[in-house]
Amino acid sequence: MKAAKDDLRYLTVVTYGRTGSTVLQSALNALPGVMIRGENYSALRGLNAYVQALAETADRHHAGKPTHPWFGSARLDPSAVVTDLRQHVLSTVLRPRDDTTWIGFKEVRYEPGHFAGYDDLLNYLLFLDKLFPGIAYVINVRDPQDAARSGWWPDNANAREVLTTTRAWLADATADLTRMLGPGRAVLLDYDEWDGHPEVLIDAFAELGLPRDEAAVRAAVGARLGHGQHGPA
Repeated sequence: MKAAKDDLRYLTVVTYGRTGSTVLQSALNALPGVMIRGENYSALRGLNAYVQALAETADRHHAGKPTHPWFGSARLDPSAVVTDLRQHVLSTVLRPRDDTTWIGFKEVRYEPGHFAGYDDLLNYLLFLDKLFPGIAYVINVRDPQDAARSGWWPDNANAREVLTTTRAWLADATADLTRMLGPGRAVLLDYDEWDGHPEVLIDAFAELGLPRDEAAVRAAVGARLGHGQHGPA
């Protein structure tokens, strides 16, 4: 297993379906040294539950005797587990190249139904900062009515309500992450503001300290991307 580079920086795109997120992903990947992988069915949420369970065990129990019901808990080291998981995700899921300086992924599964509530969502986003120290959050929203009309949501009678809640959650998450982690860590983008206006993305990327390539971002935003039966993002 190849060791992770010490100087990697991390980024995740936090959004929901039909928000132009694939165009946004393309624009990020157009930047020099940046590699943003696509969706992974929120695979890392399972790691959050795993680490949280081990941390609670280590915090409450310190048994070393084989006759104790919590035998082995005295030797648990959740921080070492997180370090190993980071290496695992980098080596098997994100797979940065030798010239990669920023690595990350996008995910669209942040609606109610995927998360029990806002606190659950925020807890997971903060876990990503433990797994990938210093991670930047590109949080992207779109008008719920426009998103609900797209091909992604035709079978969900409550799509507009669900997306309205999701949009509010993501706006709150941007504010909370900024308050808790400091400025320059999370930006909130609105598809209706940056669609056709790549300078909005260029400014947001600069706020996060990403490498600059204005021409590449403009070309990526101007390209039409297809998603099979669902049409362009």
